[in-house]
Amino acid sequence: MMKDEEQRRDSFRKRHPTLFAMVHDLFEEFNAHAATVAFFPVGSEPQAFGGPTMESVLRTYLPADGPLRQPSSIAASHGAAGGGGGAEMAGEVAARVAGMRRELVETKALVATEWERVADAAGKIREAQATAQKENWWEVNVEALGEEELQVCVEALEILKADVQERVDAMASARMSLPRC
Repeated sequence: MMKDEEQRRDSFRKRHPTLFAMVHDLFEEFNAHAATVAFFPVGSEPQAFGGPTMESVLRTYLPADGPLRQPSSIAASHGAAGGGGGAEMAGEVAARVAGMRRELVETKALVATEWERVADAAGKIREAQATAQKENWWEVNVEALGEEELQVCVEALEILKADVQERVDAMASARMSLPRC
């Protein structure tokens, strides 16, 4: 049993720096809030890394029922301040996350409203198309359309124009690359 315990401890010592380096890289390269804690079951202090700080990550993603306390060995080994600096940063992060969530909800509402507007306009365009007995939507008499429907038509025509231009460019490019006999 003793040999097995030594192997596990040795394996832990060899591998945990890689884990912490990967988490640190996530934090550094992507400005991601990341944290990891590794507990070795027998007699060792837990090893932890948090970026920007362990406390800020925990305060961001866990309920704020009270102050978080880091073990002094973790705070000391990773340069974390035991006091208010991390808490202030966590508050800033939480406010930013809350703001981003509000923006997400508002954006979803705007997108839903826009889809409704486009669907209504498309329905009116199809009605005008059927009334005029035209095969294509772009053949509809624009006099029969209102401002909303005209805006949707303009946007659709711009997309169609870009698609046609892309196809023409691809065909021209293919023709240029053919060997001449």
